[in-house]
Amino acid sequence: MPYPQVYNRKTKRMEYLHRVVAAKQLGRALEPGEVVHHINGDKQDARPENLAVLRVGEHSWVEWLIRRWRRGQPLLLSDAIPENLKTCFPDSVFT
Repeated sequence: MPYPQVYNRKTKRMEYLHRVVAAKQLGRALEPGEVVHHINGDKQDARPENLAVLRVGEHSWVEWLIRRWRRGQPLLLSDAIPENLKTCFPDSVFT
């Protein structure tokens, strides 16, 4: 299922809802190189508490670790995950 979109009357373009919500939460536009991560993995869930703004490299690393965890593979370097990125994982990853 695709990401939900909303119409921006100012730019007269469609925008991804999760990016609009994240920008509003930050109080600024997203910068180049920033992506919005859905913590619970549900593309349809654009609640602010389910969104985290990450740099592209951080997001790639987080997604790689989550894929390994979902496959039942050990979570490599879990001690090396910075505290600010731990909020990007489902709660059950670290239990």
